[in-house]
Amino acid sequence: MSSYFPRTGKLIGVISMFVILLSSLWLIWIGETNIRYSGDHKGTMPFWNKWIPLIVGILLIRFLPFQRNKYNPLQHFGPRRIIIQTVVLFLCGALFTVCLLIVNFQGMAFQLWFMISKITLLLFTPLMLFLFDRSNPKQQRSKPIKSTVSNKWYWLIPFIVMIIWVYLNFFSVFSTPFVSLGITDPTMLIVTLLVSFLINSLLEELFYRVWLQTRLELILGTWPAILLTSLLWASWHITVHGSGQWNVDMATVITNHGIVGLFLGYLWARYRSVWVIIIVHGLINAHPQQLLEILFN
Repeated sequence: MSSYFPRTGKLIGVISMFVILLSSLWLIWIGETNIRYSGDHKGTMPFWNKWIPLIVGILLIRFLPFQRNKYNPLQHFGPRRIIIQTVVLFLCGALFTVCLLIVNFQGMAFQLWFMISKITLLLFTPLMLFLFDRSNPKQQRSKPIKSTVSNKWYWLIPFIVMIIWVYLNFFSVFSTPFVSLGITDPTMLIVTLLVSFLINSLLEELFYRVWLQTRLELILGTWPAILLTSLLWASWHITVHGSGQWNVDMATVITNHGIVGLFLGYLWARYRSVWVIIIVHGLINAHPQQLLEILFN
């Protein structure tokens, strides 16, 4: 399946990869190799500890069998329709980052602004776009096509990738340190994790990977779309992972979330399993030990 603009896609892909590599090399050069891995606290870890489980995951996705190669559920949509939707979605993602960067709110005021901006730009606006598209009589009413996979064990492969990544990322020598949220009330802890899962994991994967990346793949190609989406997704994290040094903060979120985005994006592009990427994102935000605390306490 060829993209609409393959040359532009290759250029964007090369630039995006250069930005990620340059950011990581610059952090090594200035000695800022310990990066924040959560917006809930200021704990740090070497960024290569974050990278190794992700790189192993990407290699597993590449070499394990039964991927949905060259399958895109929107590939039968007209180019003009895809391009218009993609431009609107990309602008929503960019505007979300800008909305968080321009304010100087702290505490609950920032959390409220964050939720309003995210729901408005990453959920409400896209849904209005899709609703308008369906109600437009000039548009051909077509539904996303489904992929047919002959092997009955196909669904198991992305979960194997996820299980190996979970072990390496949380229970190996490269594991992300666990820091409790400090919420002693089990009900409040469950509610906090549930809201975080819906607002962050579910909504972000729907917007950035399922809605935006899927369309960008048709326009630019698979890897350029994954790279560009990863950088856009990483950009807003500077507001919750930042230390006040803009150059270091930008390099940090690109080095951290940019690579996480590659893993999530490739997982989506190869398997088109939305629940797998949502679960992975949920585990990134809520350490499995946090879930064990709920179960056993």
